Order: sequence, then structure tokens, then C-alpha cells
Amino acid sequence: MDHSLSLVFITSNGSKASITIPDVREGLTNEEVEELMQVIIENNTFLTKNGTLVTPYSAKIVSKSSTVIELKK
Repeated sequence: MDHSLSLVFITSNGSKASITIPDVREGLTNEEVEELMQVIIENNTFLTKNGTLVTPYSAKIVSKSSTVIELKK
């Protein structure tokens, strides 16, 4: 199963901006995610059309699975 980490931040103009990180490992802790979000903010890692990222808003791990459907031939 594929896992991605979806991070949402508040920008300097009050809008929301999201970042998705693919293929994260299982078992990430809340503390690790919060620390990552703070590092992203402190280092001004990303600049959006709505300004810099200033505050963590939310985070979630998204799990994706797929099932192959056998078609009649």
C-alpha cells in the first residue's frame, strides 16, 4: 500500500497551501510530522503564490491501495 503525507499550512496572506510528500514510511509519529512542518516554515522552503508558509494547519497520512479487476476476454 502506498502512503503519502499531506501537509496544509496557513500562508502569510491567510490562505491555505498544501504539500503532498509521496512514499512516506509507515509509522510516522505526530511529533515527527509537527517537527517537519516547523522546519519547512523556519527555512522558508516553499514560496507560494499566496506568500510564505507561516503556520501549520493540518496533516494527514493518505493510504492508497488498488485492486486489479480481471476483465473477460
